[in-house]
Amino acid sequence: MPEPGPGPAELPLALLLPGQGSQYPGMGTGLYRDVPAFTAAVDEVLGLMGPAGAELRADWLSDTPRLPLDHVTRAQPLLFAIDYALGSLVVRGGRRPTVLLGHSIGEVAAAALSGVFTLDSAVRLVMDRVVLLAHAPPGGMVAVAASREEVVPYLSPGVDVGAINAPRQTVLAGAAGPLRRTTWALRRGGFTCTPVASLTPFHSEALRPLVERSALGPTGAPVRPPAIPIVSGYTAGWLTGDTALDPAYWARHPAEPVLFWPALEFLLAGEQCLLLECGPGQGLTTLARRHPVVRSGRCPAMSLLGPRTPDPENEVRHFLTVARTAGLKLP
Repeated sequence: MPEPGPGPAELPLALLLPGQGSQYPGMGTGLYRDVPAFTAAVDEVLGLMGPAGAELRADWLSDTPRLPLDHVTRAQPLLFAIDYALGSLVVRGGRRPTVLLGHSIGEVAAAALSGVFTLDSAVRLVMDRVVLLAHAPPGGMVAVAASREEVVPYLSPGVDVGAINAPRQTVLAGAAGPLRRTTWALRRGGFTCTPVASLTPFHSEALRPLVERSALGPTGAPVRPPAIPIVSGYTAGWLTGDTALDPAYWARHPAEPVLFWPALEFLLAGEQCLLLECGPGQGLTTLARRHPVVRSGRCPAMSLLGPRTPDPENEVRHFLTVARTAGLKLP
C-alpha cells in the first residue's frame, strides 16, 4: 500500500491574490470584527490612505454606502487592503510562502508582501491609480465560457480580451456600448456570458491613454527585487528583478490583459504545493481546481475566506478551519 502523501500543512505554500470582480458586500467584515491581527493590518493600509481610507472604511462597514462597492475608488483599494492583510496573516502565522501569484490588483498586494514596494509606496501606487481611473470612460467586463480564439471573431471595435482565466473562461473588457453589442452577439452565438463586477473597463485599450499619462512619483516606486518569488500575471513567468524595479511595468497594468491561466500553469509546473487564496471569495480557487495538477490532488487549492457570504460568523468559521488545515498559527 503506498505511503500517504504530505498533508496541506506540510506542503510548500503558494498564495493566490484575487483582483477586480472578486469583491462583494460584507467581504472580510467578520475577520475585521473578530481577528485582531487582520483588523490591525487592514487599519494600517487604510490609515496610509488618509481621509480617503476613512471614507472607504465607512462605506465598507455601512449598510448604506455613499458609493457602490464596484466603483473604482472602492473596489480597488479595498481589494488591495484585504489581500495584503490576509497575506500578512499567513506570513505572521509561520507559513512563509514559496511563491505568490496575484490577479490584477492582487499582483500589487503580492509585490507589497514580497518587499518590491514598501507598504506606503504600494498604497501610493494604488491610490494614484484610483484617482487616474476615476476618469476612465464608463464600461465594464464580461466573462465568457469560451476560449480566446472562439471569442475574438465576435469582438466589436473598443472591446478587448482582458483576461485569460482558464482554457474556456475569457474575460472581455471595453466601453459600455461596444461591450453590450459584443455580449449580445456572443449570446446569439450560443456562448454563456456573465458580467464581472466592475464599472470600469479594466485591462482594455480604453484605459491606454490614461495609463500612458501616468507616472509613479518617488514614494510610489518599487524599491527592490522580490524577496518571495512572484509569478507575473502579465508575463506568465517569474517577475524578474529588472521588471519588478521598472515603474512602467506597474503603470501599464490597468491596460494590459491578465494571463492568469498561463501563469498558473507556469507555477504548477514546479514542485508540489498548497494553493491558498488570500482574498475575497474563492474565484481563483475555483479556477485552479480545473487544472489537472490540482484535480489529481498533487497541489490542493483552498480559500481563506471561502464562499461569498453576508454572514460574518460563517466567514470567521471558514477562515479558522482553513487556517488550521493549512498549518497557520494565528495570534
